[in-house]
Amino acid sequence: MALWILLLSGAVILTVTRGFQDTQRHAASLASSGVERQIEQRLAALTVREANLSEARLLQAATATRVVARSWENLLRSPASPPAPDLSRTPSGVSYDGTPARHSDVWVNRDVSLNAPVRRDVQDSQALDALLLPLLRETPDTAALYFLSRHNVVRYAPPIGLYRRVPATLEFTRQPIYTRALPASRSQARTVWSPPYRDDAGHGLLVTASTPVYLRGEFRGIIAADVSLARLSTTLSNMKPTPGGSVLLLDAEGRVIAAPERALSALLGRGAPHSSVARLTLSLLQDPASALRPLKGEFRRHRSGVRLLQAHATPYLLSYAPLRTLGWTLVMLAPRDEVVAQHASVARAITRDADQTLRWTVTVLLACFLLGLIVAERLAHSGLVRPISRLTRAAREVTAGNLDVRLPERGKDEFGVLARTFNTMLTTLQGHGRELRRSQDQYELAVRGSNDGLWEWKVDGGEVYYSPRWKGMLGYRPDELEGNLVTWERLLHPDDRESTLRRISQHIAGRGDLLEFECRLQHKDGTYRWIQSRAATQRDPDGHAVRLAGSHTDITERVEAFHLLEQRVAARTQDLEALLSFTRNLTYSVDLNDNLDRLARGVVEATNAVAAAVVLTDTTGETRVGGRSGFPDDLEIRPNVAGGTGPDGAPPPTGTARNPVLRPGDAPSSRPPQAMSSVPLTYGERPLGALQAYYTSEEVLDDAERQLLTGIAGQAAVVVENARLFAGARDHAALEERQKLARDLHDSVSQALYGIAMGGRTALRQLERNPDQAPDSVRYMLSLAEAGLAEMRALIFELRPESLEQEGLSMAIAKLASALQARHGLKVSVDLCEEPALPIATKVALLRIAQEATHNTVKHAGASSVHIHLHDHPDRIELVIEDDGSGFDPAQPRQGSLGQTTMRERARAVGAECLVRSEPGQGTAVRVSVPLI
Repeated sequence: MALWILLLSGAVILTVTRGFQDTQRHAASLASSGVERQIEQRLAALTVREANLSEARLLQAATATRVVARSWENLLRSPASPPAPDLSRTPSGVSYDGTPARHSDVWVNRDVSLNAPVRRDVQDSQALDALLLPLLRETPDTAALYFLSRHNVVRYAPPIGLYRRVPATLEFTRQPIYTRALPASRSQARTVWSPPYRDDAGHGLLVTASTPVYLRGEFRGIIAADVSLARLSTTLSNMKPTPGGSVLLLDAEGRVIAAPERALSALLGRGAPHSSVARLTLSLLQDPASALRPLKGEFRRHRSGVRLLQAHATPYLLSYAPLRTLGWTLVMLAPRDEVVAQHASVARAITRDADQTLRWTVTVLLACFLLGLIVAERLAHSGLVRPISRLTRAAREVTAGNLDVRLPERGKDEFGVLARTFNTMLTTLQGHGRELRRSQDQYELAVRGSNDGLWEWKVDGGEVYYSPRWKGMLGYRPDELEGNLVTWERLLHPDDRESTLRRISQHIAGRGDLLEFECRLQHKDGTYRWIQSRAATQRDPDGHAVRLAGSHTDITERVEAFHLLEQRVAARTQDLEALLSFTRNLTYSVDLNDNLDRLARGVVEATNAVAAAVVLTDTTGETRVGGRSGFPDDLEIRPNVAGGTGPDGAPPPTGTARNPVLRPGDAPSSRPPQAMSSVPLTYGERPLGALQAYYTSEEVLDDAERQLLTGIAGQAAVVVENARLFAGARDHAALEERQKLARDLHDSVSQALYGIAMGGRTALRQLERNPDQAPDSVRYMLSLAEAGLAEMRALIFELRPESLEQEGLSMAIAKLASALQARHGLKVSVDLCEEPALPIATKVALLRIAQEATHNTVKHAGASSVHIHLHDHPDRIELVIEDDGSGFDPAQPRQGSLGQTTMRERARAVGAECLVRSEPGQGTAVRVSVPLI
């Protein structure tokens, strides 16, 4: 009990002591902050005051110029105005006032003639002598006060012999002090300040204030005051806001007007220039090494303030205020160490007082605790030690893991309540322990069932826990692999390292809770296993990741199965592309053997076959080889359309060739094929033959190979069927052409020959009976012979359009017109251009359209005349066939209109346009237009 009271007293004393110390530090901090704020406020007020005083000193000169400008006109009204002096001229041509008792200098450029305006400026400015020198005495910083007229007349005070100092050709009206002050109107007149500059007359660093002056509403020039900055610079350079502080004056561009060298060296981090001319070229707002460069915006916006400045690793308290009229800035620098020194003195005083108070407080507390210790010893034996001893023993047993212990619940005092609460707590802990063990058993069972490895990563410390199952998945024992992130990174596959680490970094930097990724980790045997990782993230209240815990699942078999599936898809795609290539390469021309040879060659190139053949079967059951590839030319192939594959199916081909080469690139010693796959060619339900592919015994004929052969066989069947249809169409067309030729010969040439025969017999009889009439019969036979000859030539021309290449389209149309007139007695007129420059296919199409149009005229129109025109336009060739027949309504369907469809199809085939225009009773016009490209 005594020990407990001693410990309690020590804790109280320690708490009180620490409270006093915290209060002491807080009070010192508040005092230091208050002192620092007071110093900042005083420094800011001092900066503003000095800026205002410096600006006021400079504005005295500007005020003087405005006083002169306003008072000049009143001076001219005075009757006592002095007369104008007589001007002398120097050898260089400058006009000047040489009066010894003069109050100001007069100077006139040698190139200025002394005309009336110039003399007026000299006369009127004489009145300014009454003001210039008095105002100079009242403004100590003003070095000179003078008038510049717009005619280059200068009146300068004080008199310094200006004609000896200024070049004779100098034009003051072109100088910035004059041009900058020129107003657009009198209402816009104002005083303008020049940038600081070095004076050649010995005044040092100057700045000029220029004010426009008007007399009787007329602009006469400017009143200017040169202000010396020497005294102001000395005053500011010697000013020290603190013992180690400095004052700087900068113009609008940051050039140094006044500053001690130590301040410039501190701000630049290097030695400062000594001369004022060199300082004018130095801008503390532009120099890259200047510590004031970040404040360029503040200075140019004419703001004032106080801030902490780090000047090349040295802290300063910086205060700045603007000279608004001139656009300049006054800067005060105070080393922070000097400011902190004042804080320390205040803190020491507070600490001293607090220590004394603490000693008295501790003394009183010790006395109180000693008194309490004596009282406690007396009460300890009245029932306090024994219950505490029982509670201590019970707590030790609980700590050892025995939750079955219980305290006797006696009495209703504090110990009784404590015993009941303690027993209730143990009962609750027992229940929670049972629930925890049950949950732990379920979790361990689920983990063992899922076969996953567990891991936990403490982000801040970099420690990583890998479960034994996690290590076992990669072939390691539980005591192998260090528990850090480097171990996991070392196991990552090189190709996955960058993307995986970037994914984890993005998750940690983000706000997400769940993380999932896949990567490859190296097994102990050197192979890599695909691992899927899932994790949950614990974040602090600010959202920063603190801990990640998750599982690793071996998905190698799933990934490999997926890759195998991709390979199979790629192989199937390759087969489909090969089949598509067959479709592109096959043509549907009448040359069947060429197509089948191409198909067999494609089979050898796209499959594992060493040779291929296409066997065809006709309607009688006879077979022949239609296409082949991979066989020597002198190898005889035995046609076989039996199905089956391999040695048990159709036998391989046999031949008499020596050392047959079965495929390009095979060595002569290659073995002949030992297996054959035959796929039937069918179109609908009708068999057409078989596609046979031959293999060596080393090749494996799998299902994919058979499917590809089946697809190729389907394409081959289409080619064979199309060739059969082409052949049938060709035979049908030839039969129709022969029948048409027979009809035409019967209707024309046959009739003419029959008439010639009849005329010959008549002529023989007339020679026997009446010889005088025989010539008429002969002339009749000759006319029939000529008509028959013309008809025969027309038929031959229709059968042989290749004469277009020799005679041309125009001649062919002319022959067509002659045949039409001779055969049908129509009146045919032609209007033909010179031979058009068209391809032969286009000429043939135009001739066929003309034949079809005239055939329709003879057959359907009942016309008496036909007009044929062939025109050569700049952008097209146009063929027009017109008749005066019965015409028709194009909107009404008609039987026998196949000719119009044929004409349009022929035109479209050569890129032309065919239009048919007709009306009932108005004839028909066929117009074909061929564009010239």
